[in-house]
Amino acid sequence: MFLSIQRLLFCLYITGLSFTGTAHAQSYARKENNIWINYKEGIDFNGSVPKSIDYLPWQSFQHEKGSASVCDAQGNLLFYTDGNIIWDRNNNIMPQGRDINNSGNMAANTYFVEPVFAQSSYNFDGVVIVPMPGSSHKYYIFCIPYIYSLSSNGLYAERWQGKLYGTVVDMELNKGLGDVDTGYRGVLISEEMSGNLHAVTATDCAYWLLGYGSNGRYKAFKIDTRGVAAAPVESTLGALNDPRVGELDVSPDGTKAAVANFFQVQLSNFDATTGKFSNDVSLNAQESRYIAFSPNSKVLYTSGLAGLLQFDLTALNNPLNLLTINNSTGYEYDAPLRLAPDGKIYLMHCFQDSTRFFNTSSTGAVIQQPNVLGAGSGLELLSIRLSFLEADYSIGLTAVDKQFPNEVPVVIYDTASVVREVPLCFNRAALLVPGDTAGTDYHWMVRTVGSNFMRMGTDTTPVLEALVPGIYALQYFSSSPCVFHRDTFIVKEVSFSLYLGNDRVSCEGMPVTLEVTIPGAELLWPDSSRENKFTVSESGLYWVQATQQGCTIADSIYVSVIDITQDLGTDRNICYEDRETFVWLKAKAATGSEILWNTGSTDAAIQVQDSGLYWVTVQNTGCTASDSVYITRQYCNCPVLMPNAFSPNGDGINDLFLPGIPANCSVNNYKLVIFNRWGAPVFSSYRYDQGWDGSYNGSPLDAGTYIYQLEMKTGLNDTPFSMKGDLLLLR
Repeated sequence: MFLSIQRLLFCLYITGLSFTGTAHAQSYARKENNIWINYKEGIDFNGSVPKSIDYLPWQSFQHEKGSASVCDAQGNLLFYTDGNIIWDRNNNIMPQGRDINNSGNMAANTYFVEPVFAQSSYNFDGVVIVPMPGSSHKYYIFCIPYIYSLSSNGLYAERWQGKLYGTVVDMELNKGLGDVDTGYRGVLISEEMSGNLHAVTATDCAYWLLGYGSNGRYKAFKIDTRGVAAAPVESTLGALNDPRVGELDVSPDGTKAAVANFFQVQLSNFDATTGKFSNDVSLNAQESRYIAFSPNSKVLYTSGLAGLLQFDLTALNNPLNLLTINNSTGYEYDAPLRLAPDGKIYLMHCFQDSTRFFNTSSTGAVIQQPNVLGAGSGLELLSIRLSFLEADYSIGLTAVDKQFPNEVPVVIYDTASVVREVPLCFNRAALLVPGDTAGTDYHWMVRTVGSNFMRMGTDTTPVLEALVPGIYALQYFSSSPCVFHRDTFIVKEVSFSLYLGNDRVSCEGMPVTLEVTIPGAELLWPDSSRENKFTVSESGLYWVQATQQGCTIADSIYVSVIDITQDLGTDRNICYEDRETFVWLKAKAATGSEILWNTGSTDAAIQVQDSGLYWVTVQNTGCTASDSVYITRQYCNCPVLMPNAFSPNGDGINDLFLPGIPANCSVNNYKLVIFNRWGAPVFSSYRYDQGWDGSYNGSPLDAGTYIYQLEMKTGLNDTPFSMKGDLLLLR
């Protein structure tokens, strides 16, 4: 589907271009050269046989005129020119198409005219059209015009300047009929030029504009995407015998060049990479003015007083006179000839004298097989009438008064077509970027829902912001290598929602689970996980990124984890003997927390002096935490009282012998032993609450004096304590 869309799109608006994949080719066979126009007539080569185009509104009274015409890649006429006036395909002068070589600096009563023949210099092919490199719609017109000045006596005087001018035609102006680009009109390119021009393709997406300078040097002006080179490449070859230089032509393969002269034809090599001419030889072709190469570039034809000559470029010693070998009674042929798109060489009618090769009923001749030497080349009179090839005897013209239009060179570009889908994300502009942003002639078109393709107002930038869905098409050129790009961007609207919710609060120890459900979306969390759930246990800003159909959005949420975990510490003791001693119990509570102690206090900290269980509860933003601690107040160093007598008579008073130890005093490692007066133990105990009742093995002992020995550790500090003494048992 995408390719059919591209074909439809670019058939709509790409004209004047054809692309087959080589940078240097035979331009004569390109359809851009299918229509020749000069002085009210033309030839159309688009059909199976050429046909005449008559009575064009050529608005000039000069003869011997140069001309140029150009078609699009399908052979449809775009415009034609005599070098000073430009006509559109409807034969109307373009709005800015008059006096195109005048940039506004001409003196009063001074006018440019089209290239013509003059006594001081020939002007053969003094007009040439060259497509602008890297553009589908702009063309250069190069011209070496004459100047007419109106003298004081009211007469015009022609003046040869030998200056080369350039003008640009933009076919996108004037509703597609073309007009002069006023930013490049009548630009002086060079001086000291002879009256001939020829253009060929270079080897790097560029062209060479060739001419012969009045300084006796060949000049080659490089034309690329940067424009016309300010300084030409100059080549010095053998001097020509006459300053009146005739036609300049280059072979279809771009390797040979020939220029006609009154006494000779100079043949040389041409380098399409450097623009240099070299290795010239002189061909004996006296009074030759016109030349043409065969399609295979191995045969050269010249016309002049010596006749219509055929040179085998592989053996130059013996030129053939085609008029002679075709049994013509004529002895000369001095009129234009040109290689046509059909591979034949056409010749114009010459002279009124019926004894010469052409007669008054002839409309010209054709060389049917120009690659073949001798009679096999098939020189014959045309069987069809082509008025372009006739001399107009009504105004006294001969064939030399008319010229074939100059050949239009065509750089051949490879094509590259790319189809891309680009999402229009959440109504934000989609950036459409081609593969090469350093190319030329960027043209954008768009087709939205319910509409046809249309040019965009901002269509000359390589990168475009698409604001609405649709099909966007881009054409542009790039060089090194030569590529014509046709990119199609299918912009689709993509919209989906992503929302993590409002910021959340959680209590310590209660993790928060963030969850996203977007069918077909690819998720990304801060830890690079891609699941649809993400667990949060600490305070912080958390985000998730979702990508679907090339669109990415993100959302974030702040999770506050409230940590009010309470820790009052381990149970602890307070020394009883120091009544000033107390303990601080502190709750962990942030500002705004609610605090409640079991003592009723709501303070963040309380003082504790008494034994007991103490707890606190803290609340904050829905979170609750509690803790408790047991405080014991006891002696650090216990006071111990030992009685010196006791009376175990059952009256409940002093019935037992044991030390006096406070109840809140801790006792460890307790040992109490009672001895009789002979040192024999009569009682022992390891419990401080177990005393002696004055008996031994269940039998009461006699009253008297006994000895006790006490050992233990007391208090918080486990202070060792020992005591020994006498006690009196009373009965």
